[in-house]
Amino acid sequence: MQARLFSIAIFAILFQGAFAQTNYNAVPRVITSPNAGFKVHALKPENENAQANAAINALKSNFDTVANDPFKARIYTLKNGLKVYLSVNKNAPRIQTMIAVKAGSKFDPPQTTGLAHYLEHMMFKGSHDFGTKDWPHESVLLDSISAYFEYHKNEKDSAKKAALYAKIDSFSYEASKLAIPNEYDKMMTSLGAKGTNAFTSTDMTVFINDIPSNGLEKFLDLESNRFQTAVLRLFHTELETVYEEFNRNQDNDRVWSDHAIENALLPNHPYGTQTTIGEGEHLKNPSMINIYNYFKTYYRPNNVAIILSGDLDPDATVALIEKYFGNWKPAPIPEFIKQPEPTITAPIVREYSGPQPEHVYIGYLFNGANTHETLMVKLVDEILANGEAGLIDLDLMQQQKLLRGSSFVDDNDDYTFHKLYGEPKQGQTLEQVKDLLIGEIEKVKKGEFGDWLLPAIIQNMKLERMKAAEKNNGRANYMMGSFVHNIRWQNWVDEIAEAQKITKADIVKFANEHYKNNYAVCYKRTGEAKVHKVVKPEITPVQMNKDVESVFKQQWDKMPQPSLTPRFLDFDKDITHLKLAKGDVSFDYIKNDINKTFNLNYVFDMGTDNVRELGVAIAYLQYLGTDKYTADQLKIEFYKLGLSFSVNNSRDRVSVSLSGLEENLEKGVGLFEHILASAKPDSNVYNSLVTDITQSRANAKKNKGNILSGAMGNYAKYGQLNPFNNVIALDELKAEDVNKLVGMIKSLESYKHHVVYYGNKSADQVLSVINKLHPVNTPFRDYPVAKKYPEMPLNTTQVFVCYYPMKQAEIVMMGKDGLFDKSLFPYLYLYNEYYGSGLSSILFQEVREKMALAYSVYSSYGVPQYANESHYITSYVGTQADKMDTALVEMNKLLNNMPEVPQQFEGARENVVKTLESDWITGADIYGAYDRAKKRGLNYDVRRDIYEAAKGMKIADVHSFFDAHVKGKKYTYLVIGKKEDLNMEALKKIGPVQELKLEEIFGY
Repeated sequence: MQARLFSIAIFAILFQGAFAQTNYNAVPRVITSPNAGFKVHALKPENENAQANAAINALKSNFDTVANDPFKARIYTLKNGLKVYLSVNKNAPRIQTMIAVKAGSKFDPPQTTGLAHYLEHMMFKGSHDFGTKDWPHESVLLDSISAYFEYHKNEKDSAKKAALYAKIDSFSYEASKLAIPNEYDKMMTSLGAKGTNAFTSTDMTVFINDIPSNGLEKFLDLESNRFQTAVLRLFHTELETVYEEFNRNQDNDRVWSDHAIENALLPNHPYGTQTTIGEGEHLKNPSMINIYNYFKTYYRPNNVAIILSGDLDPDATVALIEKYFGNWKPAPIPEFIKQPEPTITAPIVREYSGPQPEHVYIGYLFNGANTHETLMVKLVDEILANGEAGLIDLDLMQQQKLLRGSSFVDDNDDYTFHKLYGEPKQGQTLEQVKDLLIGEIEKVKKGEFGDWLLPAIIQNMKLERMKAAEKNNGRANYMMGSFVHNIRWQNWVDEIAEAQKITKADIVKFANEHYKNNYAVCYKRTGEAKVHKVVKPEITPVQMNKDVESVFKQQWDKMPQPSLTPRFLDFDKDITHLKLAKGDVSFDYIKNDINKTFNLNYVFDMGTDNVRELGVAIAYLQYLGTDKYTADQLKIEFYKLGLSFSVNNSRDRVSVSLSGLEENLEKGVGLFEHILASAKPDSNVYNSLVTDITQSRANAKKNKGNILSGAMGNYAKYGQLNPFNNVIALDELKAEDVNKLVGMIKSLESYKHHVVYYGNKSADQVLSVINKLHPVNTPFRDYPVAKKYPEMPLNTTQVFVCYYPMKQAEIVMMGKDGLFDKSLFPYLYLYNEYYGSGLSSILFQEVREKMALAYSVYSSYGVPQYANESHYITSYVGTQADKMDTALVEMNKLLNNMPEVPQQFEGARENVVKTLESDWITGADIYGAYDRAKKRGLNYDVRRDIYEAAKGMKIADVHSFFDAHVKGKKYTYLVIGKKEDLNMEALKKIGPVQELKLEEIFGY
């Protein structure tokens, strides 16, 4: 074991007050690691094994459950304080895992904000045992890097800081020779995990995986190791990645207008004074020592919960958790002391400027999540906006008084924010938006809402929990929230019963006591954003050691993980194919065995490509009443029934959808059939809709995602006239006949269509309702001929550039391959997993991990929606503008020369096989798989082909696929960024550059 040269205490004494005289050329040694040397899983003495078995047996019978719990959760507490939440769901052999730490940005030192989030990133870098070739020698270099970061943080002279960073870079390169990047991700990939990720918020850091149930023990072994011996390796390259994430936040105006509210309401609390991502200067001057101290302080078992939902045996599972986590040492967790906050007696006004659409945020402050006050706030919020029949929904959105309007609860451990949001209509000021939103709160205070609303809200709260119980992640999210916000599970289960005791009078009293002039408002106006400037540092690309494995991984790989039996769909058995009593109308039925909720869809295989005005007609429908109901009354009726009704359209489809409580199926079908048959035109409503469409179009041109993926993507794929920009001109919209639009709605059911149902009632019961209420008038009309948009050849290299005021540059590379070919499925699955997507993919490792050029990077070989469409290779990189040139060079290299890393490929292959064995398609998702297959001309579950092929595939097979379908493509480059920051000369070296105007690509 490597001897340690200094202790933390000695280091602190040596360095206290000495930074100005420090010799930067010396090689410092400083303890930064929470533990020294290797953590060995040795056999326990016999008496210790006996003690462990006794502890396991005690746990098996010592857990908490709660009556009427929809998740039937078991909650255990190990002797070291570790909480365990288990919920059994046998729907598929998968387990949603969350490891939640009560350690968020609230606990960041004010001098080094962003620390909790940065530690989240570093938790994926490995431990003393994995992620390293030689921990004793690597630790020496990491300690030196840590010391230089301390020098760097405290140095004020820019030239000296640059010299220090060069030292850091030099030591980091040497340390990288001993590191094994992404070994954690490689192990999780080979396990068959999906969705490997983490997030940090104000109160928590949560680590997420979705694993096959046969990999549970391997998962727990790996997680117990990383949570007890984290290491800050490959630190400075990951720092650049975090800074790229910071840049993405700088390009999101809503992040900063939202934070302005929190800062105004809480000037003395970290919720208000600092952000989770951290300040730019702090990110560029980090302290590895502070991060390690944070890890040692808060990553303790008595501050952590393991949350598992899925196909598990509770007794066996808790025994495994005790086996792997039982020896994790607890420690006292420092108490967070809230400072007094000033009393707010008058509205606090803040302003923020940025390029994105204007909006308003309003915020009120309340006590934290684990209080009765927050339950009251949730009910007030639902009265204001529940997406269907709240006051904002009906009075402002349904009456077309705002372009957008909503409210939501942001509940945290110490404080809860109630926030209202609004976007102005054309010609409306932000101050007017604020007054309208405040006006709805005044209605709550006066009791100006229906007596029916509170009972309907309670019913929909029950429905929400029923839907959450269908999915493992829904269950896990609720259990995680209970833990991190210190809410007893009994209290969470009883929350609805408590809400049922609350009366309208209670709500009115509460609103009058708490919603006064004690709010903050932020007016987000159009203008130039103030962004943090940073110069790209010189970073030597680190060694990747992709073909090296740690001893830990080699042993871990040998742990048993027996194969599971895959379950592929049989479209004739998993879906009951019937017909309605009249006409040739297909009725596809899927049984819901989980609860008594349903989804009903009338599907018409035509869309805006067939009738361009159809989208406008459907948008118009939501504001219309009938001869029996006003539009408001229709919304209220559906909400009272616990139902959601919508009509949605795309280029090739219209879906009339109804979902919710199955006990009200017949009433819901009767109501929506009435709407489709009896909608009444209203010219005033339509004129207001056209005004809103005008404003929405203007806002769309301020959304960089819309510009890049929507407008530029369609321009590249289809040319100057394409599905995205072939919109109805405003003068045509204004002249549209409202009777004609309503006629389109009323005539929908005269076209060919089919019915899809997912629910608990029998097929015969549902057919009885549909046959009774759904008019079938034959013969059906054929669909109008769809407009064709031929795909562009994309056989020459070209660069399209659109200017947008943003911190980053974002680039999409689009290449075209042949028409849909089902034989490519196994190869493209493996290519995407091994090469293009995921934390352990080649592209991610080379561009992000090795060179710190991007936060987000991927490449995907796509599958077209229809058999007569082409495959496309879509690659993306989002990077700081001054890194764009280098990033593009690397992307081009990787899309023309595929590195072979056999053990990494084997991990990807195992992931595809194990995921297909365990990731069964169930419930309402069955029809989606069937529909996708039909569109591609397939009559079976193609995953069966992928599974059989993947079991025997070799890296040479994927390389051959790469050479034939990816390498050497002529790419179309879509680039969006700030004009002054983009290196146009570098882009011209790639190919001819065409600057695109927004009017050209949006069609208006």
